Amino acid sequence: MIPAVIDTLKFADRLKNAGFPPPQAEGLARVLGDELGERMVTKRDLDDAVQTINATIGILDAKFESKFEAMDQKFEAKFLALEPRFDAIDAKLESQHRESSTRFNVLFGTMALGFTLVIGLIGYSLFSPRPVGSASPAVEHRVAAAAAWPSPGLRELS
Repeated sequence: MIPAVIDTLKFADRLKNAGFPPPQAEGLARVLGDELGERMVTKRDLDDAVQTINATIGILDAKFESKFEAMDQKFEAKFLALEPRFDAIDAKLESQHRESSTRFNVLFGTMALGFTLVIGLIGYSLFSPRPVGSASPAVEHRVAAAAAWPSPGLRELS
């Protein structure tokens, strides 16, 4: 039986002291005691509710866990199916990188060779081996032209 929440005898006595007729005071005390007794939540009621909630949570947890496990397996299968495609793309990019690197090395080597040849030709034309005492024809031509040119200062000296 549910323990009394209120002391109905004390409640009835208070009503009588306040001026209520005894049958009315006792009736009100009984009604209030019955209503509170029926509607009052006890520790046992709370324990039962907690057990029910825990059982429901356990069922839902198992249900969600199985669904997540199934989804995990599906995603794992999809990722495994994508792995060869990623490997193929990776191999293609690596091949293109090697090809571009080779082209760059050939281009750089060709430019270096061309630069070396140009520097060599310029150096040869500037510092080509000549017999001692001879100047280049262009220098001899300019020296001759300068000597033939009349200079005003030289005319006065002669």
